[in-house]
Amino acid sequence: MKNEAAGLGKLSRIVPLKIELGDALLFLYALVFVRQYLWVIDNDLLAWTLSLVLISIVSYFYLSTREVPLERFGLSFWVVVGLPLLGVYLLRAAQPDHSFDVLTYHLLHSERSLHGPLYAPGDFFPSATPFDPVADTITGASRLIFGFRLGTVINLFALLWTAQIVDKILRPFVARPWLRAACVLVALISEQLFFEISTYMVDLLALPLMLEATLLTLQFDEAKNRGANFIRIALLLGAALAFKLTNLAVAFPLLAICTYKITVGPQRLKLKRLSTSVPIAAAAFLAPLLPFVIFIFRLTGNPVFPVANGYFKSPYWPTRGGWDDRWGPQTLREIITWPVLIWFKPERSSELAVYSGRLSLACIVALGCLVLVWRNERARLLVITLLSTSIMWSAIALGYSRYGLYEEILAGIVVVAVVAVVARAQSWARPSWRVALASIICIALLAQAGLAFRYTLRKEWGSRSNVINNPKVHARDSRLVLRDRDLLSFLTPEDRARFDGVQMWVETCPKSTGFEVLLNPRAPIIAARQPEYFVTRVAWREYIRRIEQPPERKMFSLCLNEDLATAKEVIAQRGLELAEVVPVTVPFFSPADQIAMMLIEIRVPREPAARQQFETAWMKAAFTPSVYREDIVAINPPTALRAGEKAEIRFKVRNLGDEAWPAVGTKDFRYQVNMGNRWMIGGTKLEDNRAVLSGDLAPGAETQITLTVNAPRTAGDYTLEVDMVHEGVTWFSEKGGRPLRLNLRVMP
Repeated sequence: MKNEAAGLGKLSRIVPLKIELGDALLFLYALVFVRQYLWVIDNDLLAWTLSLVLISIVSYFYLSTREVPLERFGLSFWVVVGLPLLGVYLLRAAQPDHSFDVLTYHLLHSERSLHGPLYAPGDFFPSATPFDPVADTITGASRLIFGFRLGTVINLFALLWTAQIVDKILRPFVARPWLRAACVLVALISEQLFFEISTYMVDLLALPLMLEATLLTLQFDEAKNRGANFIRIALLLGAALAFKLTNLAVAFPLLAICTYKITVGPQRLKLKRLSTSVPIAAAAFLAPLLPFVIFIFRLTGNPVFPVANGYFKSPYWPTRGGWDDRWGPQTLREIITWPVLIWFKPERSSELAVYSGRLSLACIVALGCLVLVWRNERARLLVITLLSTSIMWSAIALGYSRYGLYEEILAGIVVVAVVAVVARAQSWARPSWRVALASIICIALLAQAGLAFRYTLRKEWGSRSNVINNPKVHARDSRLVLRDRDLLSFLTPEDRARFDGVQMWVETCPKSTGFEVLLNPRAPIIAARQPEYFVTRVAWREYIRRIEQPPERKMFSLCLNEDLATAKEVIAQRGLELAEVVPVTVPFFSPADQIAMMLIEIRVPREPAARQQFETAWMKAAFTPSVYREDIVAINPPTALRAGEKAEIRFKVRNLGDEAWPAVGTKDFRYQVNMGNRWMIGGTKLEDNRAVLSGDLAPGAETQITLTVNAPRTAGDYTLEVDMVHEGVTWFSEKGGRPLRLNLRVMP
């Protein structure tokens, strides 16, 4: 009992001295990460309880060993920074968020991950972007606590935490609290930040993690235990990367700077300490990533699915593909110059097509004043971090504005730091070139901030009005604050019964999954609209299996009225039948916000021929690329043929793939594997003939095939290409196979 009392006494001394505003959010973040490790536990209450106990223990040790002293944020911070951020948040907070990404997959991610793994039993890839749902889990928890409208307040908390870290970074440059608070506010006035503050988009949540890592990097040489500091930085950056893979653009430069400091810098660690710290830091970096990486790898065979699938080759996603080339830089030169170029090409920054130029201004100032601030170590490090992370953002995140929020904030910090260093020891009342330069930079920053705030009033991702131009709507919707936790509570009993009867959702259109998962979260969701999941036989077979097990389930789809034609087309493409279409209106967390939708009943075909076509639809799809591997050798190759001559050539062919090649397809001779030849001359390919396999060819097996070729009727020097072909799907050479090519002369 005495030991327990001593422990509690120690805790009571630690907590008031060590806890800051950000620690509460950090606790929530860590809780969600631990919950992912406990996805194996099927009981929600037990899993969350264990997570809470474990993270409480971890938090105790984190807080008790943290070296960074407690920072006080007085009246100046809350008046100058806190109140304006609250005001920006309240501009649209009363209206429910209708953002495209939110309705298409963020709500699905949060609902599923609050109760277990990202995908529930029976789901078939309902999200086209199955990335780590940790951020969506956090917003989901906030939604459960505060309701749908105020669930986005987690973004405000994250931005306040971010502002406090910015304040800490600027303290060596701006000593006066009120002036520093004004600088913090200006640093945060970016339309890219404010576009998301009251939405369920998740990009803001990782910002304090990356900025805290930046602060620790700036203070690296001052840390009493540099090895422990390195581990903390690695943990924060690993967590940020789990929030969004594109945060690698920040993690890589910061880790590179820290690695330099502990291995080469003047205060490098001793070898013994280094050999301990680096492995622990690597483990800390990977710890937040591992649960989901293992989960998605076991599900798809790709640990970062669907990214980099050309390398990992998951059978559930095409190996080809890439970023939407509407956005960002398109050449190496543009990648390097994009942080400045984006100012002049806002239409390529994002779908919102506006950019006030914060990063562009900061990069110009940083490059132009680098010599002037070089001797100030902290300012120099800030400039290097800004330039390196900005170019990495261009290359890794391809310059998309939503993925560059860290750079936006750091840009404001760098401009303030440069002004402070350039004008240091100068009297602003006495003219000098340094004061003039600092004044010009300040005016440019304030002008950019004003333009950014103007954009904030006009646009945001949910296309909602704001309280200034539509006060009546916001007054009406504000009455439902804290009373909007459950979408079903806004439905009539008849509609609740209708949605309760859904046993499976079939996703046929965008902006529908959010409604489906809120109206009936128990029903599994089958992706039908996403074409990438219907490229390979493996994916098609899995889709058919999910539809048929268990059989005769009541299947429905929801779509917006304007998407009905698209939904019908998708249903037909996936071999299903439309049974009944019923118009419904869904009050989206408000009796006044009625969303007109169509509830579509879907069924598996009942007529035998149509049912057979559905069950064999997988044959239309391609094998995985690893199946299209061949070795063809000619046994009796000719060296010359006469124009129009027929010749029988014998070949040995070996299956180098990892699946059998079928010799028999459908009745119209499609989807089987044959040997074919094409004549090539001057960039032109002329298809000629086919030869069939005598039977299915197993992986590693070899057989002989006789192919009758027909020489072209025009004389010349030709290349005879002999390749295997998956009829109606692809030639092997189009999937990475290596055909046999013979040089032949066709004589008159």
